[in-house]
Amino acid sequence: MRGRIDRLTWAARTARQLPERLKQLERDVQENRRLHQRVAELTDVVAEVLVPAADRDDARIREVLAKYGETSF
Repeated sequence: MRGRIDRLTWAARTARQLPERLKQLERDVQENRRLHQRVAELTDVVAEVLVPAADRDDARIREVLAKYGETSF
């Protein structure tokens, strides 16, 4: 009998914690999306820098880096 009461107590406690856990998971997902977006932006910057670098377009490289400097956090 004690084991059943312990399981029910655990289940009730877990059920009460679910809304806050869900909120935390949603925040984590949003942070993950933000970080993925940032990685995509950095990948774009690297591609924009490397392609002109192959052509030795120094003005274009400076332009891309300046744009990145304005938008980076």
